[in-house]
Amino acid sequence: KDIVVREHCGLAMEALDLRALRAIPTPVADSLLAHGCRTAGDVLANPKALQHSLIGFHVEDVEDVASKMLLACHREVGDAWKSADSALQLLKRGQDRPLLVLPCINLCSLLGNALRPGGAILEVCGLPGTGKTQLCMQACAAAQIPRIIAPGSGRLAEAIYIDAEGSFVPRRYAQICQALLDERRPSADSTDLERVLRGMHVCRTYDATELYSTLKQLSGFLAKRTQVRALIVDSLAFNFRHEFNDNQAQRARILMDIASMLRRYGADYHLNVVVTNHMTTRFNRNDCSNESGWLVPALGETWAHQPSTQLRLERISNYHWGGSAQSAALPQGPVGQATLTKSVERVVGQSCNFRITEAGLRDLDGQA
Repeated sequence: KDIVVREHCGLAMEALDLRALRAIPTPVADSLLAHGCRTAGDVLANPKALQHSLIGFHVEDVEDVASKMLLACHREVGDAWKSADSALQLLKRGQDRPLLVLPCINLCSLLGNALRPGGAILEVCGLPGTGKTQLCMQACAAAQIPRIIAPGSGRLAEAIYIDAEGSFVPRRYAQICQALLDERRPSADSTDLERVLRGMHVCRTYDATELYSTLKQLSGFLAKRTQVRALIVDSLAFNFRHEFNDNQAQRARILMDIASMLRRYGADYHLNVVVTNHMTTRFNRNDCSNESGWLVPALGETWAHQPSTQLRLERISNYHWGGSAQSAALPQGPVGQATLTKSVERVVGQSCNFRITEAGLRDLDGQA
């Protein structure tokens, strides 16, 4: 009976859609689908089709690459159930990974386990100027300069920032890191700031192709850089909102592939993954007489299902004036509101206020 069950599971796994396999990149899977291969079993039974598809992408050493892909595909199909974990194992594994602690207590309380590394995607959306990039840089700084140093992890970690908009400002990031070093490492010297900045890997991308290629090549980099603790994509919407307008299906497939990669990187390398998104206006198609619309995150419904947590930022006021007599005359920076609009474990609609200061994101009451 056990043999029959295993054979049944094997046949079921061979029937998996090509686009669900990690071993087959999405563009290659699309090419194979065009050649009549729809499942993992089709590819394993017809290896020549894979070689033919790779030739179309001008891949060097096609036979070797195809052989490695087929081996990975066969291993993925054969080991699908052997690698299954129990719920208890997953719970303990998650609890063993420390939370990312931001210097904004209210924001940490709002996000909860969304700040725990391990495969989940945190999406930060909002209009321009609401603090999306500031939050991303603050998250990187908090990941590089943890409040509690884990045994054997070293004093300082690393982070990856994929900048699709050109919004990353090195001087501003140095300012945020210096403030966090002063708070969490009072004995730090100037060389510590240099090490933090050296450990921040910034990759500027200019179109969707560069962004996709950069993410595809991250696996080898992450395997060598074991101290990386955060991966930021700022922003995913910048290129994809204006490209692939004539092929929405292809855009949706690429976005799903990117989401799959981000989750896999987060799970395999214990990363906090943060993605920023723009806002767009949606109208009621059933009511043509009503021209008023409402703001929603961009990239459509296909992407909306990918992040496990979504945080929406809004600007409340340009400046917040201190409440005490000593600070009443001094502006303390713009005030924003963060609202939880999607969560797998918390009630949505909860919100908190924060302010953007020279030191980064902080609570309104000055706690840190």
